[in-house]
Amino acid sequence: MYVYSISVFKVVRGSKPVLLTIVYEVSSFGFFQRGSVKEVALFVLRETVERTNIGERVSMEHEQSKKVCHATADSKGLACAVLTDSEYPGVVAHKLVRLVLEQFHQTFSESSWKSISADTELQLPSLPQLIATYQDPHKADPMLGLQKNLEETITIVKKTVQQLGERGEKLEDIAMKSDDLSFQSKAFMQNAERMNKCCGYL
Repeated sequence: MYVYSISVFKVVRGSKPVLLTIVYEVSSFGFFQRGSVKEVALFVLRETVERTNIGERVSMEHEQSKKVCHATADSKGLACAVLTDSEYPGVVAHKLVRLVLEQFHQTFSESSWKSISADTELQLPSLPQLIATYQDPHKADPMLGLQKNLEETITIVKKTVQQLGERGEKLEDIAMKSDDLSFQSKAFMQNAERMNKCCGYL
C-alpha cells in the first residue's frame, strides 16, 4: 500500500485550482520515470479537486493504473487531495486529508494564501513526516481494524475516471490539453502501460 502524493490547493469555482503545497513519495518508480510520475500525479490531483464540491469527500479511481485520488474541499476555499494505490484504505486516506487541512489552517493565516494566484509551494513542515507515517495505514490509524464501522460514519463519493470529464470526456483527452504535463509526461501517460506494465500510469 502506497501514498504517492499529498497536496493542498486554493479553490475558486470556475477557475483552475491553485497549488499551495505538495509532497511526493515516488521511490517505488524507476529514477527516469519520477519526473513524469510527479507531473501526472499533479495533473490527477488538480483535476480531481476541480471536480470536488465543497464538503464532498471524493475517492476517484483510475481503473487502468489502480491509483485512487482522495479529495475534499472546505468552505474557506481550500482543498486537499491524496493520491494512493487502490489497496490503500479510503477511511485512512480521508483521515489524512482532514489532518492536512487542519494543519494547513493552523500554520497559515487565511490572508497569507487567499491572494496567491499562481502555483507555489508553501512549506508545510509536517508534510514529509505525514507522507512517511501514512505509508503504513495500520501504523497511522490503530483503529483500522474497526474500518467497517468507521466507513459507516462518513460519506465518500466514489467515482471512476470515466466520470471525471464533462460530456464523457476521458482523462487522457483532458491530459493532452493540460499545462501541468510536459510533452514527455503526455507520452508517458499514453504509453506507460505498454512500456512498463508493472507500474502502469497514474
